[in-house]
Amino acid sequence: MTGRRWLMAGIAAVFATAALAPVAVPVYDGIGNPDEPYRYVKPPASGQSTKAPTTAKIDVPIHGSTSVAEYANTAENGPQLSLYLPLGALVAPSGTSAVTVTAAPTAPAAPLPTDGTIVTNVYDISAVSAGKPISIVGSGKREPTLQMRAPSGRQPGPVFEHRTANGWQREQTIRVGVDVYQSQVPALGDWALVQLTSSATAASGSGINWGFLIGGIALLAVAALIVIVRVRRAAAAGS
Repeated sequence: MTGRRWLMAGIAAVFATAALAPVAVPVYDGIGNPDEPYRYVKPPASGQSTKAPTTAKIDVPIHGSTSVAEYANTAENGPQLSLYLPLGALVAPSGTSAVTVTAAPTAPAAPLPTDGTIVTNVYDISAVSAGKPISIVGSGKREPTLQMRAPSGRQPGPVFEHRTANGWQREQTIRVGVDVYQSQVPALGDWALVQLTSSATAASGSGINWGFLIGGIALLAVAALIVIVRVRRAAAAGS
C-alpha cells in the first residue's frame, strides 16, 4: 500500500506541474475543434479568400465609479481576439452607467512597424461612453489582458505591437497556445501581431518564459525520482 500511495502522489505532482506550465492548449485546438482559417480584412498577397472577420464588443457596467470584470471575444472558431478587462480597469467619470468596449479589425496601414511585418489584422480597441472616449487604468492588476490568434503556429512566433504617436511599440509577449499569444494592454488603440525580422527576433528572444519551463521540468524530475525510490523500497520491503 505504501508504494501505491507514493505512486499516486507522483501522478498528482505530474498533474500539478502540467497545470503550472507556461503554455496552455486553447479550447479550440485539437481533434474535433480545429481553428478555422484566419479571417483577414485584407487577404495577403497569396490571394487567400476568407469570410469577413468579426468585431469583439461588450458593454461594461459601471458600479459607482468602478467597472466590473468583463471579457470580449470575436466570433471566429477559435476567436482571433480575446480581451479581458479586470475589475476597475476603466477610468469611468461620475454618472457613467456603462462603457462600450470594442475591438474592430482593420487592414494594416502606414506607418507600419519597422522591425517586422504585421501578420494579422490590426485591431482598433476603444472604450466609449455617451459618445466620449474612456481611458483604461493601464497598470498593475487592473491592466487589461489581450490574446490574439496568429494565422499559423509557425515558430519563432510573432510578437505584440501597438501603435503610438512615435510609431509601433513592441510589448512583452508570451505564447499561451499553439498559435495564440498574450500581452498586457497599457493603452488602447491599434494592436497587431508582428513577425519580426531575423535580427529583431534574435534581439527579442523567443517569448517563452524559460524560468517557469525549467522550474516545471525540475519539479517533474524530482517527483519522478521520489516515485522510483519509494516504489523500489516498498518492493524490497515486501519481498
